Amino acid sequence: MSYFRRRLSCFMLLATTCFLTACTTADGGARYYSDATTPEGELLGDYLAGRYAYHIDDSAARLKYYQSAFERAPDSAALGAKAVNAAISAGDGPLARTLAKRVLAVQSDEALSRLVLSAQSISGGKYSAAAQRLHDQPEDPSLGVMMAMMEGWALYGAGESDKAIEVFNAIEVGGYFDVVATLQKAQIYAASGDESQAKAGFDLVEKTGVSPISMALAKARYLSNKGDFASALSFLKAFDEDTLGGVESGPVRTALDALEAGNRPSGKLNAAQLASSSLVDPAGEFFYQQRAYDAAEMYLRTALMMDPKNQRARLWLAATLERMERTQDAQKIYKEIPKDSDYYVSATLSYANLLSRDDQDAKSTAVLKSLNKSHPTFLTRQAIGLSYLIAEDYEKALPYFDTMVKSMSEAELKDNPQPLYHRGICLEQAGRWQEAVSDFKRVLEVNPESADTLNYLGYTWVDKGENLTEAFEMI
Repeated sequence: MSYFRRRLSCFMLLATTCFLTACTTADGGARYYSDATTPEGELLGDYLAGRYAYHIDDSAARLKYYQSAFERAPDSAALGAKAVNAAISAGDGPLARTLAKRVLAVQSDEALSRLVLSAQSISGGKYSAAAQRLHDQPEDPSLGVMMAMMEGWALYGAGESDKAIEVFNAIEVGGYFDVVATLQKAQIYAASGDESQAKAGFDLVEKTGVSPISMALAKARYLSNKGDFASALSFLKAFDEDTLGGVESGPVRTALDALEAGNRPSGKLNAAQLASSSLVDPAGEFFYQQRAYDAAEMYLRTALMMDPKNQRARLWLAATLERMERTQDAQKIYKEIPKDSDYYVSATLSYANLLSRDDQDAKSTAVLKSLNKSHPTFLTRQAIGLSYLIAEDYEKALPYFDTMVKSMSEAELKDNPQPLYHRGICLEQAGRWQEAVSDFKRVLEVNPESADTLNYLGYTWVDKGENLTEAFEMI
């Protein structure tokens, strides 16, 4: 008997009574067991085990049991759809496609199976076939919007831009998704040379603040593709400073480096890449923020089916799995992001954080030191310092925070006084109390309401019996 069967034994005893009580004793009394299981009982057992695996977020077990249930009831499109869904969640695209074909042989209009096979068609450049299969969308808004986004880009890939615009116009879920649809249309207008419509679309999306990075990169591509490198550079610099606060790595930094060298930020994106990208923002900005992690995962897994090199989708997928407490799955996905990716630094920092949460501090620090060696940035140095700080190895943490503080201007320290606060802790632990006080006071000059600093300085003064009046006011 498997792990899930053992955990479900009490519940299943009740749930399967109708299947297992047909036998009676010699005197006619009922007995609640059977010498042999029935096909119906095996089917119900697999189904219940699959449901249980779903509720505890065990994707491998969920796939195992739903697939087994579908094998036992091959004419059930509903069970087949659950098996397809489970295969997607387990990251097994080939199996998802195999199961989808079997489902569609039973029920030709089953939505999720059509979506899976359409994602494969889009990935292979078979845009017309994908658009035809995606045309009828279900009432489920999350699945319907995803299929509509995919249909629009499939039509674009098939050379039917006008029909693609019509599909995006028909997305009327409201609010957020209407703006995301506008961003898709702006990119189509930009590619077709309709500058007024493209500009209007980008301006509208920029004004709403929806999908800021996607909007910024798309607009920079549009400006540079029409030869206006100066405007593209000026726009992206302002976006980087005003919205991101200046970045050392990531897609915006890469685009800025390209523009500053007189090059376009990236080559022309094909319809599969654009379709894949269109699903990332809804997953990360909407479903993830709403804690609708199942929907976020579905969007991101589908995005990767259409473009396996979409590392932004991979990063968001790992973050989603992390929120679902599927830690091992998240770690695996973070490690799949290659070193030459714009998202490598973010992925590795997140991976190291998971190791630290799992009490693997030494391994986490080793990962961070390796990252800092290959991709030295302020963030990587800060991460190493914090890893030592968390491990209470203040002697090793101090040089990192000391170097960071000395490298920052007064304006930078005013915007981000945390390195000063952390250096103060290390100095205090090293017995250099007056230097620590100096750092804490500099933090409070910038941010008088810094609760951490007020408490640390106040309580330490109390412990030392110094400046008690001021210390109690701080606390």
